[in-house]
Order: sequence, then structure tokens, then C-alpha cells
Amino acid sequence: MFLLILDDREFTRGEVSSLVGRRRFGDIIFKRRTLVEYFRAALPEWARPHLVHLRNDEDMAVLRQTLESSGESTAVCIIAARAGFALPERLTQLVERIPYAEEDFTDRLYKPLLVFLRNAHFLVDQWTAFEASPLHLWDRAWQGSQRVQSVEPLDLDRIRDFLSFTSGSTATRHFNEVQIDSYYYTKSSSDKRKMLAEYSFYGLVPESMRPWLIQPFDYQDEGDRASYKMLRYYLADAALQWVHGAFDAETFEPFVERLLFFLAERPRQKCSRDRSLEIAQDLFVNKLEARIRQFLTSEEGLRINQLATSATPALDINRQLARYLRLYQRYRKGFATDSLVVGHGDPCFSNLLYDQQRYLLKLIDPKGAVSEAELWTHPLYDLCKVSHSVMGDYDFINNGLYDVGFSDANDLVLRLRHSGHSSLKPLFLQKVRKMGFEPRIMRLGEASLFLSMLPLHIDYPNKVIAFMLKAHQILDEVEGEHSL
Repeated sequence: MFLLILDDREFTRGEVSSLVGRRRFGDIIFKRRTLVEYFRAALPEWARPHLVHLRNDEDMAVLRQTLESSGESTAVCIIAARAGFALPERLTQLVERIPYAEEDFTDRLYKPLLVFLRNAHFLVDQWTAFEASPLHLWDRAWQGSQRVQSVEPLDLDRIRDFLSFTSGSTATRHFNEVQIDSYYYTKSSSDKRKMLAEYSFYGLVPESMRPWLIQPFDYQDEGDRASYKMLRYYLADAALQWVHGAFDAETFEPFVERLLFFLAERPRQKCSRDRSLEIAQDLFVNKLEARIRQFLTSEEGLRINQLATSATPALDINRQLARYLRLYQRYRKGFATDSLVVGHGDPCFSNLLYDQQRYLLKLIDPKGAVSEAELWTHPLYDLCKVSHSVMGDYDFINNGLYDVGFSDANDLVLRLRHSGHSSLKPLFLQKVRKMGFEPRIMRLGEASLFLSMLPLHIDYPNKVIAFMLKAHQILDEVEGEHSL
């Protein structure tokens, strides 16, 4: 018999909790999954039924009963939930070899994050100590155990290890590839023009914007792909902090102030109001209509739309588009400006690296440009991108922290798994008004972003329905008589 114990009794603390809130390590979201799910997925299929997820006293009682009723030949491997496996395939290989292990082993002499015991009854004999604290908190040295070197888990309780594990954690699109080492972040793609645009952006933007960006270098045209490098910054992105509830009013205000300062201070280029409306039409209407056509000309898009509409007719994408266009015409003058700005193109929270303690903000993954003319865009576009993270809960949906269910009237409803954010959203709106922007106009533009994303996420049907529900909710708010 063999048991694999994931000891998840600890809660985050110190600098790590400032990034993800106070929670069990297993509940931290990483690449759209909790660390527990990430760990389970790395296990060989045969080992998954043997996994014991240890979280509380009830789990401890069940584990003790299991151990006491097991034979002397029962082996056990205890792994701390704070152990981060940057190369999960090495964990897979280690677990595959465990049935053949003849000696006890650990990953380190003191405070090991991984301990294998040939005789599981060791835990029963040491139950009082094990009940008091996980093995990696014991003071004893594990001289009698071999050292395993095939895996070197990071200690996620240490801020340096945590940032090393999570930096660059945002999932990439299917045509992108990212390689990360201790010093560099290398991005490559079959979309060569996009790579060139992202690489060229830093050199094209006015000097005043560059301190907010990370400089790319070493652009390579590799035939069917292109790539460039950037220095690796050990900073958590704002999406990680936002979905884990790590911001409160005291920490969120300086973050928003810096982000909106960046938007307000971008270089400007005078233009006529008619010209600004033409650009707004292209960004917020023409682009949306093209994406909706793309969505509805795919078999999967038609199927998803039919599924959502059968439960809630108002979600029908054609109806939502018609409703959006009516509202856009009603508020069209609100998109008129007398200048254009240099646009980042995608300042959603996953593209913002932020250090709360040092107020350090860096923007990554711009839409890019290959010429100076391509830099200029409508001032509202980047703000709408920020809003769809703050007001629209995009990062919760993108990370799977939602449920699509039914109301008492059998309409589809979107339920998000967050707390405390309702007090931060008014603070954001207050700052937006101080910048001179009308929140209703911003949120209308935000609705177009949610609807435009439908064909881009079509491989996640449930997420698409969540976006449809969110767009419908925003349009309700825009159409409402109360002020936003």
C-alpha cells in the first residue's frame, strides 16, 4: 500500500500573503488552476487515487485511522503544499519511481518539503509532533534518509521562491511560446509581425514612457517564427494579486493612482473631434462587428450562442450587438476627444507587474507598433482595458473563478468567487472621474471588449458564456438611469 500526502494545513504569511491574501497554499491560483489541481495533474494516473489532501483536524483523524489499519509494508510520501514544482514533469518521474524505493529519502537535510518513509507507521509513532506541525517545520535533522536530487522544490513561503515560481505565470495563446530562465524571458510566435511590433514598440515610444516598460532586445527572425528577449523581473502581476484579494483600500489606491497617472501622462497628438470619432468607431464598433461575424461563422460559436439563448434569450449575440450599437449611438459624442495618445493596447491586470511595498509598476506585452503612426490611438481604449479588469472582473473569469448557474426564474446567471472588491471599485470610478472621463462611456467601451473576446476564447465554451453574461450585465448598467 502507498499513500501520497499533500500537507496543506499552513496558511500564507508575510510578503507572500501581501500578494495572494491569507489562504492555504493549495488554494493559490496558478495558470488558471489552484496549486492543488496543478499538483494533482502532475501525478501519474495510477497515483491519484492514493492522494490524501490534508487540510484540517478532520482530515488528520481520517489519516490516522488509515495509517493505524495499514500493514507494516505501507509506504508514505509527505509533500508540503508550499512546495513549488517549477518542472512538474520531474515530480511525475519521481512518483513513478516511488514503488521501487527501498530507502527513506528527503529533498534536503533540514526542514524538507518532501519526505518518503518506507514504513508509514513512523507517522503514527510521531503523531503528537506531526499533529502539532508539518514535517518541514520540525527542528530535527533527517540524517538517516537519502537525498533525492531529481526534484528541487521551491519553498513558496519564501518571497523569492514564490516570485520565481509565479512570475510569467500568465497563460499564453496557442501561437505563442514563452521560455523563462533565471535571467531572461524569451517570447516567440509564428505571428512574426506581432513579435516585431512588440519588439519595436519600446524604441518607437517617446522617452517619457520608457521607464514604465520593460526593454526588449535580441530580436530574431527564425524563418517560420520570430522571437525577442526581456530581462526577467521577479514581480507578481496585478491579476494574481487582484483575484487573491491581496488589495485593500490602502494598497489599491496607490496602485490605481500610478496606473492612471501613466495613462494621463502619455504623449498626446492633437486631432479633430471628427477624427477621434472615426478612430473610436473603428475600435469600438467595426472591430466588434468583425469579431461577432467571426464568432457566428464558426460551428462552435453558433452552438454556444444557441445554448446560451435557449436558457436566456436576451443573451443572443445578435440581440446584444444590436443593443450595444443603439447605446453606442446614444452616447457616441462621449467618445469625442481633441487628441490621440500613445497606446499600450492591452493594459489588463495580467500585463501589469506591480510591487505593493515599493510602488513599482511595469507594463508588459503591448499590442506594439512597427511605425510611429501605429503608436497613436484613442485615449479611452486603454482605460476600458483597465476597467474590464477592475469593474468587469475579467481576471476572475479568465482564471476560472466563476460559476455559470441558473436563477430561480431559470435564467443563466454569473457568480464570481471574490470578496472585498465591491469596496475598491467605487475608488477606481472616483479616480476615473477626476481624470475627466465619464464612467458610463468607459463601461460601454468595456462591454465591447467582452463581446469582442468571444471568438478568441472559443476553446473554453463556459468562459464564452461567462463573457456573454458579463457584457449583458454591463449593458444593463449603462442603460440604467442611475449614475455609474
